[in-house]
Amino acid sequence: MFIELIENNFVWNRVLKDLIKKYDIENKLIEENKKYNGELKIYPKPELVFSAFNYFDLKDLKVVIIGQDPYINENQAMGLSFSVPNGMKVPPSLKNVYKCIENTCNVKMDYTNGDLTNWVKEGVLLLNKTLTVFEKLSNSHKKIWKGFANDLITYISGNREGIIFVLWGNDAKALKKLIDSNKHHILEHTHPSPLARNPFINCNHFIEINKILEKSNKGKINWSNF
Repeated sequence: MFIELIENNFVWNRVLKDLIKKYDIENKLIEENKKYNGELKIYPKPELVFSAFNYFDLKDLKVVIIGQDPYINENQAMGLSFSVPNGMKVPPSLKNVYKCIENTCNVKMDYTNGDLTNWVKEGVLLLNKTLTVFEKLSNSHKKIWKGFANDLITYISGNREGIIFVLWGNDAKALKKLIDSNKHHILEHTHPSPLARNPFINCNHFIEINKILEKSNKGKINWSNF
């Protein structure tokens, strides 16, 4: 189901296929679906599950922003954490991300466009810890993808240097132990959800990311979505 859809020649190709096989992802999803008589939709669509890896290879990775799991409503999930297709209503957490960017970076954001593909094209991996979900059931595939996500973060940490890992909320922060802080940059903050205890609007991560990239002679990220 998934392996046949991974067709690019990037290093990701081999890594993703190995992890899918190691954790028997496809069979576990089939078995989980049987519990509901195959009546529940799975998001995102199969061809979008690995969208985050389709725009650049491992050597061009700059930033990893970790989300929880895909959106649970139809046509929202697109394989990129926090992102929704242009034309879809921008979710509350992403609105708070936009407000933060406007507040800290003096960049105007388009609140009618939730598509973050332009970030990905600049080397930002928008990675959900869980890559699929049943419709209307948050975290329904969490156990299936846990080992996959952990191994992927460990692989990135071990095979690259100077990557900026962005951990928002306790769920993302749980991955901190898998990242070599001597080789990489780790930025932590509360989740951008409106339900989070601390407001996200003053989070300085977007400025900090570009400062780090500039010092490393890497291209800064254009956070604007216009």
